[in-house]
Amino acid sequence: MSVHVTPPPPPNLANVQGFLYRGYAHPYSVHMLFQLESNSKPGAFVGALLHKVQSAADWGDQKPRSLLNIGITFSGLNAIHLSTVKTEYFPIEFCQGPTNYYSQQSLYDIGPSAPGNWTFGGNEKTRLDLVVHAYALTGEDLESIITEITAAAAATHVKELLPLAQEPRRYCGNPTLGDKIQFGYRDGIDQPDLNWPTPWPATTKENTNNQAANNFLLGYPNSALIPGPQDTPDGNATGAFCKDGFYNAFRVFYQDVHLFEQFLSRNAPLVQQRLPQLDETQAKEWLAAKINGRWRDGSPLELTPDAPNPALETATQFSYSQDTQGLKCPFAAHTRVANPRDEAIFTQTENPLPRIVRRGVPYGPVPQPPDYKGEQGLIGIFLCGSISQQFEKIYGWMNGNNMSPLFKFLSQDALLANRSVPQVVHRFEIPMSSGDSLVLDLTGYQFVVTRGSAYTFMPSLDALQQIAES
Repeated sequence: MSVHVTPPPPPNLANVQGFLYRGYAHPYSVHMLFQLESNSKPGAFVGALLHKVQSAADWGDQKPRSLLNIGITFSGLNAIHLSTVKTEYFPIEFCQGPTNYYSQQSLYDIGPSAPGNWTFGGNEKTRLDLVVHAYALTGEDLESIITEITAAAAATHVKELLPLAQEPRRYCGNPTLGDKIQFGYRDGIDQPDLNWPTPWPATTKENTNNQAANNFLLGYPNSALIPGPQDTPDGNATGAFCKDGFYNAFRVFYQDVHLFEQFLSRNAPLVQQRLPQLDETQAKEWLAAKINGRWRDGSPLELTPDAPNPALETATQFSYSQDTQGLKCPFAAHTRVANPRDEAIFTQTENPLPRIVRRGVPYGPVPQPPDYKGEQGLIGIFLCGSISQQFEKIYGWMNGNNMSPLFKFLSQDALLANRSVPQVVHRFEIPMSSGDSLVLDLTGYQFVVTRGSAYTFMPSLDALQQIAES
């Protein structure tokens, strides 16, 4: 008979930076990158912005006109010089950053995505120490908070990185796209629940799919992932500093919309040969849905495989366990790779299925045919309690679909994978009801390119106050 005990109190949401729990509905955003130099005063910089840091507590009817959250890299923590915090107790993937050898076995930032091509995070010259993620209700509100942030940086000798060769030369979200990415897909539909496990202690079975908050926030017992640091050898001073914090695998991706649309157009005739009832436009949309696993409006193939259904645009209650041939949703479709749900997964007897919280926003102008000019893509915010066991594990699945016995060969995520990965078949297999498959060649079709990446720690509000007082 299992024995359950009274669970520890859940996190105080007023101490947690907000965008772990909230997908801010503010349409305007800016993501400002900073370096700390020898004369920088990072404590004063954080202190000047602390009044704008939004917690995860319910703001009621008074939605703030602007707000921000702050992330700090390993190099940034070292530059802040907190006497009670031992940075060597942080997980190695955070300490070494996304360019390290072991992280790259999952990320495969090679070819055009190689760190040497990044606008930030790839080397010492483009080193990233702090990120300020700011959100606003209007363009005027955004300009106001940008002015406040830049004034604080100037006063404290904190250097802003300006990576984009366009105006404004910052990573600003494009409010005209709303909840869609540049490829036209609805985004941010399915997120972990971040519930507090009951009964306690939660077993692996009770904690499936990594939904529980103690798998995302540091400092809480019974996590299936053992996120760190906690219970550190320094009397747990470092662990106490990290409590209620979490990690952000911050990545910026260029999305080659022109190439993506070319792929759809070139392969639409092959779709029509198999499905002659579809016209060219319908064939392109059918193929786009098969690549993603959802129609562009968000409705999932598992629930509506033949056409989008407006009533199911945000549906999340579905499974893959009955679709063992991939007739509704191909195995290598992006959303199926990123969240296999209940389908058979290798080595899944001890740990729950990895999940992450996504808070991405599109940047750059909306691409316009026929020339598709401009730099556009996605500002990727991937929140987790363990970078290696959550974010990197999922990303590794995208680059080499080796997580399920359903795959007949080592393929890749049809949308996000890096086509330069060696020993991986660059073809997309779409099983058909006729018993065979429509096989499309993906060689040379690099739809997504990494522009920059950094692993940041998102401290609690108490920890940010400690930094401000340093």
